[in-house]
Amino acid sequence: MRLTLNALFAISLVCASCHKEPQDVELAPPADGFQLATDAFDVPAATEVQRCYFFTVPAATDASTADIWVGHIIATQNPGSHHMNVFRVNTIVDLDGDPGTYVDGGECWISSNWADWPLVMNDQQSTDGDNVVDWTLPTGVAQRFTPGEKLMLQTHYVNATTQQTPGRGKAIVNFYAEPDNASLAELGTVFATDQNIKICPGDTDKSFSATCRFATQPVTIIAANGHFHSRGVEFDMSTVDANNNVVAPFYKSTQWADPLFIRDLTVPVPVNGGVGYTCIYTLAADACCDPTNGCCCTFGGHVETQEHCNAFVYYYPKIADETCF
Repeated sequence: MRLTLNALFAISLVCASCHKEPQDVELAPPADGFQLATDAFDVPAATEVQRCYFFTVPAATDASTADIWVGHIIATQNPGSHHMNVFRVNTIVDLDGDPGTYVDGGECWISSNWADWPLVMNDQQSTDGDNVVDWTLPTGVAQRFTPGEKLMLQTHYVNATTQQTPGRGKAIVNFYAEPDNASLAELGTVFATDQNIKICPGDTDKSFSATCRFATQPVTIIAANGHFHSRGVEFDMSTVDANNNVVAPFYKSTQWADPLFIRDLTVPVPVNGGVGYTCIYTLAADACCDPTNGCCCTFGGHVETQEHCNAFVYYYPKIADETCF
């Protein structure tokens, strides 16, 4: 068969696109503030890759040792991310690394390693073409960082059955410093995870609920995000009072791969109250989650064989960064 020059040119274009290298996200570092960035890494077919990268907060751009107050955060990731979380490193159990290094798998999967590591930022935007979270905190509110403190960025990519990562992984987070911090209220965070979950084949709309009370004084929730895996069908959050009674619902998401990150909230939390959250799951009768566990799902980070029920909450003024495991 003879082909025309035009046909050969068209074929060459198709082949070129087939072998095109994946495009990694890019983000210029802030003029004032700091940036956390991972390298680009491959995510082979039929694998999940979870890495924990370690960083040190640098001194301010004027070389002062004063705290850095951040009022604007931008996070971006290569398409196909399952999640990206940033924590402040606190008690060291079995996970640690020098600044500029990372742990690939292993202890990076074991959540008890960061049970008291305060949340800084999370990002679960994973769809192609929509991989940027651009968040300006409310006027008068900022997140405080101390030069020299250690941070951990955890990034998770899945290239298997439930999710397919095109190409490779990479994550970048920019923290933009406020020029004047004289009268800023400090941002506080809550990271809560219900690990007492079990979903088995045939379970329909099975729910699990937990609470995390932290408000020893009145506070205002300004943002929230929920997280579970592919058997999750609904994630709800409400404020609760001192007796764990529901006060007011403020969050609902039915998207497991791209859960809502709501950033325009003004939700009051009563004194001695906090947050209640519920995860609802369905697993088809003919589906199998973990073959070694009767095809049921229990708590864990692996998307293919385990489930999560994690709540991320941001509020002010900060009392203490709270973790509820």
